[in-house]
Amino acid sequence: MLFLKLFFLTIFSGSTPEFSNNSFFSFHAKEFFYTVDSDSVYVTKNGESYEKWAHQMHWPHFDFEVINRSNETLLLTKGGGVLYRFKDRSFERLDKSFEHRNKYRSYDFTFENKTFSYGGYGLFNVYSNLTFFNELNQEWSEYFFHPNSKSPSPRQLVIGQLEDSVLYVAGGTNKRVNEQLELNFNFLDDVWKLNLKTHFWTYLGTLNSVFSKDIFSPSTIKGPYNGGTLMIFNGRVFWSDVSNNILKEFTNVNPLLLENIKFFDFNPTTNLFMLSKRMHHSQVSRFIFMTPSGLLGDSVVQHQLYSKDYSARHLLFLILLVVIIIVVYLKTKSKSNYSVILTNSNKIKKELSFEDFSILEQLLNEHPRAVDFPSILNFFEPNLSYESRVKKLRLSISRIDKILMTYTNSKTPILKFRQNKNDRRVKEVYVN
Repeated sequence: MLFLKLFFLTIFSGSTPEFSNNSFFSFHAKEFFYTVDSDSVYVTKNGESYEKWAHQMHWPHFDFEVINRSNETLLLTKGGGVLYRFKDRSFERLDKSFEHRNKYRSYDFTFENKTFSYGGYGLFNVYSNLTFFNELNQEWSEYFFHPNSKSPSPRQLVIGQLEDSVLYVAGGTNKRVNEQLELNFNFLDDVWKLNLKTHFWTYLGTLNSVFSKDIFSPSTIKGPYNGGTLMIFNGRVFWSDVSNNILKEFTNVNPLLLENIKFFDFNPTTNLFMLSKRMHHSQVSRFIFMTPSGLLGDSVVQHQLYSKDYSARHLLFLILLVVIIIVVYLKTKSKSNYSVILTNSNKIKKELSFEDFSILEQLLNEHPRAVDFPSILNFFEPNLSYESRVKKLRLSISRIDKILMTYTNSKTPILKFRQNKNDRRVKEVYVN
């Protein structure tokens, strides 16, 4: 075994390997970066030195999506189907499937030790399905959405993110054939989340206008970074966190660093970027290694990623709900004083004189109608003048009102005055 390791192992110090374009793939695992070509694996921490060993695999191509787990790395062929595991310096094929060729530009992730693939393009169509790898039969199965859940339209090139047990999907493109029978791709600006426990989709809103539709071009370079997605396109660099509705633009990036980048890989263990850059006037790529501050700079502008939207139906429902609440509240409020007074009538009676309580009793009996002054003036001595009885009535109403305000916890008078509609010379009083 030691002889074999020495035979296949070579250490490069101070030399940077170059790779022919489209003839390698790269990924990270733990503190190392790995680059695989047709016969060898090149391993480095920071590009200062490389270790090389032969893999003895027969790759049909080098088009793989990389999915990192805690103790292993998965390699899923672009287009879906074929799945490899890299662990402990060895590659192992996991599936008994074939290259599906219908999952190009999909969003691939792992959840509860299962590998998932959402959306994508292939076989002349764009898809909205979610598939997962079934390790029991080593085949792919469809993840079903709840029948009562409205789901997003078919799409590719989405910004995807997994947070706990929730899949977030932002934007993407869908195909469209115009009147000249030319194939085009529509920009989709809707944002959704899927609860992977309940199988329910929820619509979240619309991408903000600051977020250019050009970012959903196949030429955009995307990759995971700091829990979100880092995107490089047209000399600009964005970072999105869909779950927290955050979009950041790095505005102080050296444009020379972004030229001819083929892809990037961020290793959170060592906090380093590995960037593959196509060399000028050649068909080879070389790697450079940078810290986040060295690549992204320190100038950041933050926005909301999307605006929460409400359809006309939802808006109408909310308006009706508010109106109903207001009406019920007003009705309840108009009856509440009357109800409180009735409930406490025996206690109130003990605090009022006979004449005062007789007036209140009549007001309660006539509620919600008002009672005119002449109808309750008879509770006072008939030998008094009209003006004297009116004066006593006002004092009586004032005493009643103070007690009623105490029992109803009201800061405003409970008994209100107004003029009779038919004869404005006649005053009325009522329980508010």
